[in-house]
Amino acid sequence: MKDKVVLVTGAASGIGMACAQRFAEQGATLVLADRQDSSELAQALDAMAVEVDVSDETSVERLYSLIADHYGRLDVLAHLAGVVQRGLVTEISSDDWDTVVDINLKGTFLCCRGAIPLMRDSGGGAIVTTGSELAYVAAENISVYSATKAAVVHLTRCLANDHGVDRIRVNCVCPGPIKTPMLERGIEETLDPALTRRRTEATTILGRLGQPHEIANVICFLASDDASFMTGSVVLADGGVTSKAT
Repeated sequence: MKDKVVLVTGAASGIGMACAQRFAEQGATLVLADRQDSSELAQALDAMAVEVDVSDETSVERLYSLIADHYGRLDVLAHLAGVVQRGLVTEISSDDWDTVVDINLKGTFLCCRGAIPLMRDSGGGAIVTTGSELAYVAAENISVYSATKAAVVHLTRCLANDHGVDRIRVNCVCPGPIKTPMLERGIEETLDPALTRRRTEATTILGRLGQPHEIANVICFLASDDASFMTGSVVLADGGVTSKAT
């Protein structure tokens, strides 16, 4: 990744932070984007920090203007920004639906749309989007999130098909249950967090939660020249969740 300009969204915590650290180890020039303040992490990694709402068109346009002004190019987008909303569809409000769809799906659209012209002008690049094992299997009380991640998977394939001619590779990683602040909050909000944790771990073949750095390793591979013949691919890094019959 040396001499490459890399944008990581959702960089302030979880998988996004792990990606930022991994790209930094590989010598990338980093831009860290998040709704939260990521300036402390950026300082530690010698990176640029930008506060961004990925669901807001003006905010995303400002992000890419800053990248163009400072670096004049973009080589990699690792798009990790996302939110989760649990509940039956009969319980989910239209506002909750809009929030999840706007951040997870519209945010992916806006960030990819902004990255493609810069990458095209740079001679090509790599985009890695974030799906979920829940794009492939159904779980209780999480239908809205799951629907957005299924849409991201297919959007990724379409973008790969459209922009291969621009030498832009577009791939998707689908993590399983990963020990991130978002998952931890979801577990702690249940009636019996200890039981929920055991059940979540048991959904995997490996019998444990994944770690953010394990997904970051996959994302960094997909973004690298080592994955030069991969585009339109969806990589499940789910601990075997989708391979289990039950």
